Amino acid sequence: MLPVNCGSHADYQHFVVTNLRKYYPVPDALARSTWDIIEHFWNIDLSFTDTFMADKYSKFGPAPRTPSSMQRSYLLSIDFKVTSITEWAAQLKINPLYAILSGFEPDNTPGVGTFYDFINRLWNSDDDHMSPHIHPLASHK
Repeated sequence: MLPVNCGSHADYQHFVVTNLRKYYPVPDALARSTWDIIEHFWNIDLSFTDTFMADKYSKFGPAPRTPSSMQRSYLLSIDFKVTSITEWAAQLKINPLYAILSGFEPDNTPGVGTFYDFINRLWNSDDDHMSPHIHPLASHK
C-alpha cells in the first residue's frame, strides 16, 4: 500500500514539539549538542521525499513507513554517530528522542529490514548497492 503522507513539514514540527514536551518536559535535560541536532532537523523539510518515492511502493498490502521519516531517521543516525543500521533500529526502540526526531511514535519504530527496504527503494537501481562484508582476496600471479 502507498505510504500515508503524514502531512507537511509543519505537521512534523508539531509532532516533535508535542512529543518533546511529553517525554522531555525539562529542556535542560538534553545536551546543547542534542539541541543543535534538533534545530538542524527542525529546519530541514524532507516532505518532497514522500512525493518523489510514491511510485516505489505498492498500492496493496500494509501501509509502509513514510519515506520522509525513514530518510530523516537515517540522517539522524549519522548525526548521532550510530553507523550500524542494526544498532540504530535498536536505539530507536529504547531512546524516545531518536524516535520522536525521526517522526515515529516511540512505541512504533521501524526495524532493520524496513531500513534496508527503504534504502533499496531510494537507491533506484537494478544493480546491488550493498557489498558483502567479506571480500575475496585478490590472487597474486
